[in-house]
Amino acid sequence: MKWKSQDVAIYHQSQEYVDTVVVPLIPMSFGTDMKTAAMMSQYARLIVEEMERQLHGRLFLVPEFVYGPFESEESLHLRLQAWRKHVKEAGFTHLFYVTSDVRWKKDEHLLEDPLLWVPAIPIETMSAEYQEEIVKEQAKQLFQVIVNEWSKAPL
Repeated sequence: MKWKSQDVAIYHQSQEYVDTVVVPLIPMSFGTDMKTAAMMSQYARLIVEEMERQLHGRLFLVPEFVYGPFESEESLHLRLQAWRKHVKEAGFTHLFYVTSDVRWKKDEHLLEDPLLWVPAIPIETMSAEYQEEIVKEQAKQLFQVIVNEWSKAPL
């Protein structure tokens, strides 16, 4: 399910089945790394869209958590903790963060929920068919991580 009114209405009717939230962690910068940030964002978006498409009905794709180089690590993590608290208080059992930004890998131990890191691939030069194939293959690998986390949860 996506963060749009039609899906929210469906969620309210079947929320007992939707136990997983995916939060895309999206970098934003107007500095020299602007193109890299845009590439990471574009790729992460494609991945989470595919994840939502494949796991529709169990997974809720929420709006992006956007951050920039102007934020301190502390404020960034406090803001993300507030998001996490809100998601958990809403009754979701599972929370996954998806990003292409390697910055999160070094702080992964600070996160209370799984980080799904996908290396950004410069997809702008690929054909649409090849792009779709790459995204589906990457999403398939992430499904395995998600299903593994689901299997750990008590029934």
